[in-house]
Amino acid sequence: MGDQFQLAKELAAAAEPCFDTADRLAVYSEMNLGTHQYAVDEIIWAVLRKDHPMPAGLIDELRQRLAIGPIDQGGEHHDHLVERVARVRTR
Repeated sequence: MGDQFQLAKELAAAAEPCFDTADRLAVYSEMNLGTHQYAVDEIIWAVLRKDHPMPAGLIDELRQRLAIGPIDQGGEHHDHLVERVARVRTR
C-alpha cells in the first residue's frame, strides 16, 4: 500500500496547481480512504480537463505501475485509466 500512496501523493502534488476545490476534495478523500486508484483517476481527470502538463518521469512511473495491473481495489476502471494516462501532456 505504501508505494501506491506515495505515487498518488506525488501525482497530486504535481497536479495541485490545476486543482479546483472539487478536485482537491475528491483526490484527498480517495487517498484518505485508501482507494489510491480512484485518487489517481481523479488526478488524471483534472489534469486532462485543465490540459496541465505533468512531469514526464512521474507519468512514466505511473504507466509502468499500471502495466503491472490495477493499483488497488479500484481495478475495474484500470483500462479506462490507462487510456486517459496515455493522453496526459508531459513536460
